[in-house]
Amino acid sequence: MRYLTYLLPLMFFITTACGGGSGDQQQQADETTTEAQSSAADQSGVRTIEIIGIDQMKFAVESDEDGISTGGETGDYLLLESISAEPGEEIRVVLTTESDLPATAMAHNFVLLTLSADVDAFVNAASQAKDNDYIPADMSDQIIAHTELAGGGETVEVTFTAPEETGEYEYVCSFPGHYAAGMRGTLNVE
Repeated sequence: MRYLTYLLPLMFFITTACGGGSGDQQQQADETTTEAQSSAADQSGVRTIEIIGIDQMKFAVESDEDGISTGGETGDYLLLESISAEPGEEIRVVLTTESDLPATAMAHNFVLLTLSADVDAFVNAASQAKDNDYIPADMSDQIIAHTELAGGGETVEVTFTAPEETGEYEYVCSFPGHYAAGMRGTLNVE
């Protein structure tokens, strides 16, 4: 009986130690993999900003992060107001559209315009450029970077270098009516 008093706690310790150890090792392996992936992204020197295009015709993000400014909330998202960048910084914008509507009724893109662009004229011309995914070909000199259109469930991206000249560069969604509804913001190069 005396042996059982010592044997039971010992068996419990061995059982829990063995079971917990493999979980700890798996957790450490997962953390190492995540850290390696983050390091690879950091080493590329490209900052990635993940944006969601929503049915309310707004650019949104899942959470606050360095280098972006957000406004109010809409559902599970924060409304994106602006992005800050250093002159010459490389930025990747990844845009995902969340919508159940057909792409002909609801699609989004990200178009970054030059400092001297006439935004209203650009958006008006874009609404007539359906055959070119609402990117007016004759105004390409006013575009720094743009994505393709993304319908519901689709993701598009563009990588660009922030201009060297400091200032407030506007970005818009050029799908008809979206700019007027507030699907716009500024890239603040400072």
